[in-house]
Amino acid sequence: MPRKHSRVDTAGRLLDAAEKLFGELGYDGVGMRALTQRAGVNLAAATYHFGSKKGLYLETFLRRFREVNAAQSQLLDDARARSQGSPLEVATIIECIMRPPFQAGLAHPAFSQLLARTMVEPPPFLKPVLHRELEVNTGAFIAALKDALPDLPTPLLHMRLALSMGPLLMLTVELGKAPAVRTAARDEAILKEVVRFASSGMASPPATDFKANLPLPPMRRTRPRAEQ
Repeated sequence: MPRKHSRVDTAGRLLDAAEKLFGELGYDGVGMRALTQRAGVNLAAATYHFGSKKGLYLETFLRRFREVNAAQSQLLDDARARSQGSPLEVATIIECIMRPPFQAGLAHPAFSQLLARTMVEPPPFLKPVLHRELEVNTGAFIAALKDALPDLPTPLLHMRLALSMGPLLMLTVELGKAPAVRTAARDEAILKEVVRFASSGMASPPATDFKANLPLPPMRRTRPRAEQ
């Protein structure tokens, strides 16, 4: 007699399947039937737990994303407490923001791929959610960087932070594809090198007469396909 899945187990199987398929194919590239088949549950169960593909995507993305955000915030708070009011070192700030997504991506490679794809090409409905989820953390990290680098314009700090996080995500995706050759010591050494590299770029003088109102490059837009 086949084992009946509990509600928690069913929801978890759907989230795990969605994390992998959405990361590989994007929101528009996979339908609910493919998701439920990968999870080994029926369509009614998916509708019961998440309502729609959109609902499933949101829950899949936020499941680990919020944990990463909370960990980043905690690391920054801890670093500030240790500094006793002094500006933090740039490398400390960068490590606080990089360590949680790096570790989460290695522990859950499918999430790393989903996060990388989402940051490059978010579904339109996710953009306000991303803004809301990122706003507090981004503001706190930019404020810390501004304290550490008061001579750099705030828009430049935003741009350099974005330039730092993109390669980190892609590197984590590649590392997740080769777990057999990884060790904890090697992972830590890689993170330290990335932090050193990003910190040096963050603290370097502007390459041009940077204007305070220079906009960031817009994110790519795609036309959403019909719900599958």
